[in-house]
Amino acid sequence: MAKAAYRTALIAMGLAVTICALLLLTGKRVLVWETRVEPGGYYVVRKYGNLGAADNAKLVCRYFTGRSVLTTVYWHSPNNFMGKDQCPFAVDERE
Repeated sequence: MAKAAYRTALIAMGLAVTICALLLLTGKRVLVWETRVEPGGYYVVRKYGNLGAADNAKLVCRYFTGRSVLTTVYWHSPNNFMGKDQCPFAVDERE
């Protein structure tokens, strides 16, 4: 029984290392967390300040790059006009 658990753990770690390596080599980012900040709220993001002080809603998207988690902020628009209705799931680092 312990041998099967050890083997499963090794396979899971190998899969995680492979995914991280692929993200690093391809320059892709994968969404791990999304938050919508409404006007009047209080949500501080480094380099952006308090997003709730703006006149329109914002989307805070956190992406895993294979090495770290990066934060991107978009304008929120329910119909994708002049903003995004949700964070893109996978983005290229050149975007």
